[in-house]
Amino acid sequence: MTDTYYALLGLLGGLAIGLSCLYFGNTLSKKKRGLDERHHMIRMKAKSSSWIVTLVTVYILFFAAILHVSISIVFILGTLMLVQIGSWFCFVFYYQTKY
Repeated sequence: MTDTYYALLGLLGGLAIGLSCLYFGNTLSKKKRGLDERHHMIRMKAKSSSWIVTLVTVYILFFAAILHVSISIVFILGTLMLVQIGSWFCFVFYYQTKY
């Protein structure tokens, strides 16, 4: 039972820390004039490219489900989350060096 409490605490704590870092990061970027058209273009391109990679991952996981590979829901959702966030980060870095 305590594992459930720790899991919920970690989930809600991670959400609170993530949202507060997002808020403070955007506030500091606005002060240093970092949120311009270039920033917006890089984020939009990275987001669309990242969704393509995530869609390919979803198709691979559906294919594994059709072949009756026993995969837990937690593993599937964790994989999708890591692919989405990881590919977004890689594409942001790629587009920042490109432009």
